[in-house]
Amino acid sequence: MSKYWEMMNSDDPDMRDKGDIGWIENTERYMSYFETIKENLPKGFLRIFDKNDWFHDFSIENIEIMNTGKYSSIIKFIINRGNILYELTFKGVKSFFVNIPTTQNWMCGILTWGYTEFEMNDDKSWIIRILCDFDCELEILFKHISVKKVVQEKKE
Repeated sequence: MSKYWEMMNSDDPDMRDKGDIGWIENTERYMSYFETIKENLPKGFLRIFDKNDWFHDFSIENIEIMNTGKYSSIIKFIINRGNILYELTFKGVKSFFVNIPTTQNWMCGILTWGYTEFEMNDDKSWIIRILCDFDCELEILFKHISVKKVVQEKKE
């Protein structure tokens, strides 16, 4: 998807058109697949994920990685959009890949969540792929996902 996103933001109108077409075709294929697997995601997570436009345009404020000592890890993200703050927790993490190219700047100087795809493996583990900005991608292989709203303390 990052290829199409980059094409859609090209200075060349023909490249933008090709990027738009590729993006739409890929999204339609993915949404058909997602409909077959989404019932396996936790209902509470899915409700908040849908309600917040799949976290599109949320900034990733913090990433915390904790080793559980059981051949897997826990990863927590703090994400923010406006005055909405969530903590995402990935448990049973087997791999975490971050691609932050040195050729691009983050939009507005922050890592911004753009597009998301889930893939369910045969063993009921999951892969989430998050496209941020133009060509920065995150990929996590995990067993469980949860989300909770973070209540911010009022400043006096």
